[in-house]
Amino acid sequence: MTVAYYIGALILLLVCIVILCLLLVKYRQRYKAEATVTYFATSLFGQNTIDDILWDIAKNCIRHLDFEDCVIYLLDAERQVLVQKAAYGPKNPVRFEIKHPIEIPVGQGITGAVALTGKAEIILNTAKDERYILDDERRQSEITVPIFYEQQVIGVIDSEHSRKGFYTARHLHMLEKIAAICGAKIGKTLIEEKAQLQAAEVQQLHRQLAEFRLVTLKSQMNPHFLFNCLNGIYNCMLTCQLEKAQEYISNFSRLLRMVLIHSEKNFISLRDEMDLLQYYLKIESLRTDHAFAYTMEIEENINPRDYFVPGMLIQPFLENAIWHGLMNKSGERQLHIHWRYMNEHVLLCEITDNGIGRNAAAQQHGNGLKTGNHQSRGMQLCQERVDLYKSLFNTRFSIQVSDLVDEGNQPAGTRVDIAFEMEPGMQGY
Repeated sequence: MTVAYYIGALILLLVCIVILCLLLVKYRQRYKAEATVTYFATSLFGQNTIDDILWDIAKNCIRHLDFEDCVIYLLDAERQVLVQKAAYGPKNPVRFEIKHPIEIPVGQGITGAVALTGKAEIILNTAKDERYILDDERRQSEITVPIFYEQQVIGVIDSEHSRKGFYTARHLHMLEKIAAICGAKIGKTLIEEKAQLQAAEVQQLHRQLAEFRLVTLKSQMNPHFLFNCLNGIYNCMLTCQLEKAQEYISNFSRLLRMVLIHSEKNFISLRDEMDLLQYYLKIESLRTDHAFAYTMEIEENINPRDYFVPGMLIQPFLENAIWHGLMNKSGERQLHIHWRYMNEHVLLCEITDNGIGRNAAAQQHGNGLKTGNHQSRGMQLCQERVDLYKSLFNTRFSIQVSDLVDEGNQPAGTRVDIAFEMEPGMQGY
């Protein structure tokens, strides 16, 4: 074999070694890049807040990408400015604390421009870029990558270096993947925070609803009403009206029992609600010595056991009709309750009285009658309960009060329409 043969073989061997080294370097860089992305993906899942996520990224960009610094901004959409949320490096020597956060208007500087366009940029020489904003000291190169959530820019990752041309396409590729991970984690956190907020709001609404049920119970079983019932029973006993006393006691005990049984329920059957109102009306009729007449009817095609309505919502309107409309009127006094379909899924309760009307009742109250304070509060509680039901159960309720007039356009009573949008069998909880 000639010397030339050995030289050729040696050159070929060296070329193979160089190629192998290049492949090993390339594989090592690729492996390191994949390992870095995997690290960011797994490390962020242990963070619970957006601030934790941002600080983790800023710290590990320096650690894994050999950056000198890393600053992360989030977009204040209302003010259209980027607000510094996390920073590692010379610009922020104190970890996990930013005393004076930098704010950059969208469109200003390199960072603001990236936020506006949504396109990442590498600046090899900041001295040649007029957009560069000098803060503490000039740095020679810069890389800026946007953070997206739901296809909208929500922030920016920015890094500067003291050496010109430091940042490469590999850095850009890595940082874009990190920004994507960051955006996904921020989105997940936002969804979790929104869910927690909604859950807290629902719990608060349930607490308010429970308080309203208690107040409603006190409203129906207020001391004045209880005292009058007991006093009425006592007077019947004294005057030897035993049958009336027995009827009084029977209806009063049944009403009290039903109110206590249903006081913790959001919805009760229409049948139970009608029974409760019947007991109440019988007691009020006994108290007033049958000074008014009342009727309650329901359309034949409505099965009261199949529909559920807010418990004890109707009674305050009946009390208002009796004591402010009818009892201040001379002559015939009529109260009528009618349950009917308003449309396929809406039940309507119509309460009609032929009393003196709201204007006259308000004038008598202003002239010294004090019976309106309790009832006006009861009416307000009913409306507040309805508003809570709308929020909690995604159903529609409405209360509409209107004045009735006769042919001569004179007050002829009041009508209350209470509409419930319900599906048959809805029982609430």
